[in-house]
Amino acid sequence: MLPPEYSPGIPLFDTETAGMTVWPNPQSRGDFGSKPWYISVGGRLLAFVYPFVEVLAPQPPPTDRSWSWDSVEPPPPFVSSVVTGYAVHPDGRTVFVSVRDWRPDIPGKIYILKSRRSTFTFDMERLEWAHAGEWLLPFKGRAYYDRELDAWVGLCLHREAAGRVCCCDVPPAPPAGAGCETMPAWKLGRDVFFGDPGSALGHLGATLLSDSTFCVVEGGIPMDCDGDTRTRVVKMTCFRLKYGKDGDLCTTHHRAYASLSYGVAHERMDRTQNPVAFWM
Repeated sequence: MLPPEYSPGIPLFDTETAGMTVWPNPQSRGDFGSKPWYISVGGRLLAFVYPFVEVLAPQPPPTDRSWSWDSVEPPPPFVSSVVTGYAVHPDGRTVFVSVRDWRPDIPGKIYILKSRRSTFTFDMERLEWAHAGEWLLPFKGRAYYDRELDAWVGLCLHREAAGRVCCCDVPPAPPAGAGCETMPAWKLGRDVFFGDPGSALGHLGATLLSDSTFCVVEGGIPMDCDGDTRTRVVKMTCFRLKYGKDGDLCTTHHRAYASLSYGVAHERMDRTQNPVAFWM
């Protein structure tokens, strides 16, 4: 690993050389304090950061140290901080995004409207936003399409189902699916993977590792440490999903557990940052 020249920065891992370095945050016109979120669509990395949608430009030549984002028009009709869940459509070009407690954005002003719950789509090829309907995807954060289940899978958004995964039918992408009046059918998984009231591990994430194989990642501060500690604990649970005889969502195969503790790299580490898992 090369000495870090930037703090905070973005860790980069080269899968060909197995080398790691730290790269500066790409410059953006958006406000990175407004909970940006990122997603890969059509082989391009998108950043949704208030008030823009930006795409990461190609890696610059070695002689040029700049690395920037290119803005995509039009901007989203909502602020990035009110996004509850999102997923990439199997067509590989459409992103479904659910938002709640929002109203149309006016530059320079952020309004909250507690009764509004909507889902929008963004077409990566047409660079167009569309209103899908007045409903929310049932996911907290990102969901992933599973070919065997023919459904999106992710952590459940609803508080009464905390710690469970759920799956949701994939609606048609616009224009065929424009104006869906009702939320797609969804199912709640049986098993509870986290949510112990006595646990300090409250910041969660889930990542699809391969076909029908998932990993729930749970991270937080150890119970025997104070709130100012840099120590973190990560617990991981891997499993597979299938539909049972009654059509319910079931966990199958033996679940593998792992855990580790580590110290955050610097004091400016976001205390609420969710752990992230990815497959290489």
